[in-house]
Parts: sequence; structure tokens; C-alpha cells
Amino acid sequence: MPSNRALFLLALAAPTLAVTQMAPAAAQETRKSAETKLDGEFAASDANKDGFLSQAEIEARMGRMKVAGGKSLDPAQAKKIATLFIARADTNKDGKVSEAESQALMSNVFARYDLNKDGRVDGQEAAAARAAARGATTKSGPPKGR
Repeated sequence: MPSNRALFLLALAAPTLAVTQMAPAAAQETRKSAETKLDGEFAASDANKDGFLSQAEIEARMGRMKVAGGKSLDPAQAKKIATLFIARADTNKDGKVSEAESQALMSNVFARYDLNKDGRVDGQEAAAARAAARGATTKSGPPKGR
């Protein structure tokens, strides 16, 4: 079973890597397209439309996500990922994640995966990110740094 760290990295990378995971190596995800996808994910996840994501809203979204083999995360995994996401994204520590906090975290993740700093995550960079996440399955604990 993947570690919390690997699941968290995969959850954060999902909007950034969605196109490049299923597309040929030549496909590219731009910062703008990743931001647009994240905006859509945020809006879809914000069930009460208050402009913030609560622990419960993030858990519900994680529970609907499909992972390897088209399976859904079990509730315990969804809760762990939601807790890790809030710990990383909730910079003002108010117990919820604003859209600005979510975008800031995604921007950091995108920068981490954009190895050549050209403003795009191409197929090779996406593959490297997936390999790093898979490698994290042998480690435990939340990712270090931002």
C-alpha cells in the first residue's frame, strides 16, 4: 500500500499532471492550464460554496478520486490525504484552505516538477514526478519543505 507521502504527492500533482499522465510523452501541461484545472477542482470540491475547503470537503473529494486500477481511495486514505493537504496548504492555520492557499501550493508543486523551468511540465518531467512519488512509497511521513 502506498505511504501517506506518496498519496499526498499524487493528490497534489493530479491537476498538474492530468494531461501528461495519459497522453504521449510530447504532451505538455502549462502553469496556466494547471491553474485552470485547479480552479475547477476547487470549485467542484467546495460543496457549500463558501470559498474555502474544509477537512470534510477535501475528504469527500479524495474519496471520489480514482487511483490505480480505477479504484477509489478508502475513507482512511482519503482522511490522511486531506489532513496532509490542509497541513501543507493552510498557511494561516485557520483550519480551512482558501483558493489562494490552494493555488500557492500548486504553484510550488508545479515549480518542483518543471525541472527545466520553461513553464511547462512535459511528458519526461511528469514521468520523473511519478517516479519520485513511487519512490516515496518506501518512505513514510509528510513531504519535507514547500
